Amino acid sequence: MPLNAICRDVRDFLAGLAGDLPEIFPAPRPKYRRFTPRRASPTAAQTAARRDARGVIGARVKHWAALMNLDYRRVAIKDQRTLWGSCSGRRNLNFNWRLAAAPPEVLDYVVIHELCHLREMNHSRNFWALVKTHCPDYAARRRWLRDNCAALRGAAGIWHEDRYTVPRGIGTTVLV
Repeated sequence: MPLNAICRDVRDFLAGLAGDLPEIFPAPRPKYRRFTPRRASPTAAQTAARRDARGVIGARVKHWAALMNLDYRRVAIKDQRTLWGSCSGRRNLNFNWRLAAAPPEVLDYVVIHELCHLREMNHSRNFWALVKTHCPDYAARRRWLRDNCAALRGAAGIWHEDRYTVPRGIGTTVLV
């Protein structure tokens, strides 16, 4: 049987079912693709804040690395959700850009903490002794960071001049 005859028979058959087709072949449902971005795209202010945070944090890393006589490979400023900083086995240091909104003493603690990982890649007693050598009141600074992390992660301050102003309710008096 020729192909055009088969096509005609199928067409005639389907035409006879025209009234019944919706029941036999329901109309296809529209396909919706849900778009849920992993993270909202940064605003212009956040982009500027991240760029400026690179300078603020980078300067503190350079300062403390020189004082501690440590070499690192590179510093990266990231948008980490759960970390303030990290140190890789390749001697790369990563810092959360929101740290620029923290009081300078708290920023210095995180920088010292990560630099100490260049000598001790763990949180052993030796590691904490090394941190204490360079930051005797590290426990108070660590506590401040824990107590105020929501404010830093949520508000992240308002960019003012060359660094963040500290969000409301955050102060350095805890560190005295």
